[in-house]
Amino acid sequence: TCVCFDSEGFFYSEKKRTPASSRFGRDQALGVLLNLDTKSPNTNTVSLFCNGTRISEPMPLPEKLKGEVLYPHVAYRNVSLQVNFGPFPMAKMPFKCRMIQEAASMDVKEVKVEKPKDGKYEVLFPVAFPDEGTFDWLDAFLEKNPKYVELSDRKILDWAVKSGIWKPKGNSWRASNDKPEYNFGLQFMDDFSIRRCLDAVTTVVPRHYIVMEVKQNLTRAERESNLKRFSSPHFKKIAHVVIGEPPKEYKAVVQQKLLEEKQAKAEVDWKMRKLEKERKKVIAQRQQEMAEQKAKLEAKKREEEEAKKKEAGEEGEKEDGEQKEGEEKKEDKMETDEKEKEEEKKEEAAEEKEDLDVDEPMPQAELTEEEKKLNFK
Repeated sequence: TCVCFDSEGFFYSEKKRTPASSRFGRDQALGVLLNLDTKSPNTNTVSLFCNGTRISEPMPLPEKLKGEVLYPHVAYRNVSLQVNFGPFPMAKMPFKCRMIQEAASMDVKEVKVEKPKDGKYEVLFPVAFPDEGTFDWLDAFLEKNPKYVELSDRKILDWAVKSGIWKPKGNSWRASNDKPEYNFGLQFMDDFSIRRCLDAVTTVVPRHYIVMEVKQNLTRAERESNLKRFSSPHFKKIAHVVIGEPPKEYKAVVQQKLLEEKQAKAEVDWKMRKLEKERKKVIAQRQQEMAEQKAKLEAKKREEEEAKKKEAGEEGEKEDGEQKEGEEKKEDKMETDEKEKEEEKKEEAAEEKEDLDVDEPMPQAELTEEEKKLNFK
């Protein structure tokens, strides 16, 4: 969760973009005011100032950010940026306000960077076979060792998506876990400019890195090229071999993930079957109502016909007595056949209704013997 102002005058908060300020550009002094004064009506808000003049209304912080540590960040492109960490603002403000340097200790949090005892930062190069749980191993490793920074294409894509860059779904046949496809529709992303930039920056920024390049770490020429990037004396290069049968702990994690995926799929299928039953139930109910309405109309029609016959003269009935007697027998037989058909339909509808009324319990997925032997997903 984050909040920010952009140069076009929009404010971003909780994945929503709203007009909030005037546009700004080069040769201007900009400042973001964070108001945490509980006595102020604008507490827990941020405001944008340009050359000492307010250009936005106080914008509220999301509930998730209230009381949390906030990290200021400036993103810029094709301009030179000067950041003021001094005690005085670069432009005169209409009120008194503390700069970050003069912030009270209770309002800031200092994070101390722990340096290695020997002054060397580790750069891990995992050596593993493709599609043998390499990235599952990486996730588990980073969870236990958060000091390492992952360098990989999947991390760049994850970073871009979390930054709000839209990426179409689906990958081509050329994509893989090791080399996912860059299809953002943005030149500096799709031509790997961002990756080349990170490759250049990481070699001069001392951190603990883990270079997750499956193919490159297996081939000699590319491995040597990556090793040369971290030739500075403060880096310690380590090959971490992840080949062979994994430990029991890893197998348990893999099987748990397989079970969760299988359970999720079973629940989706179960919900689809449940919705289908509900749909059929509604259709059956409508058909039953229509059949009952049709039967009522036919019964009413028969009653009207019988009433008309009774109104006919006795003389006409005597002349055609024998003929009518035969017709009545036929009509009685037809009515009997119709009643039998209706009863059969009612029985079938009742049986179908019983099937639809039976609630299927939620399935519980289990791993097969073959799945229990799998070491990787």
